[in-house]
Amino acid sequence: MFPHTVTIYNKYKDGSTEKWQRTVLRGVFWDSSKGAITRKTGVSSADGLMMIVPMSLPGYKKPKEWADLEDKAGAWTLQGGDIAILGDISYEVVRSSKELLGYDDVLTITTVDTRNYGGDMAHFEVSGK
Repeated sequence: MFPHTVTIYNKYKDGSTEKWQRTVLRGVFWDSSKGAITRKTGVSSADGLMMIVPMSLPGYKKPKEWADLEDKAGAWTLQGGDIAILGDISYEVVRSSKELLGYDDVLTITTVDTRNYGGDMAHFEVSGK
């Protein structure tokens, strides 16, 4: 239905270690903007993201349900603080999400709105910066 492929990196804790679960989503709509705001104190990013993710994509779990999974393989979620990158990215994060900054179109998810209209129209609207 939608033309874009997006890689989601879900953040979670394993003991005291921060880890990232990578999932590639196909059939997503990605609309991003790049920009900067100049202020007295300097320049800050004004990058933005609006992404539509159909609820019909396999493996989705609500954030708390996903966090409670012992084995997260094949499962993914959408929550603030997770990373979205346009494209099929095969890189596995070793230590920090900063490792992903070498890619283009890297944005942090800030909000996730559920639009459960039923049928094929049910989707998540994801915003980021």
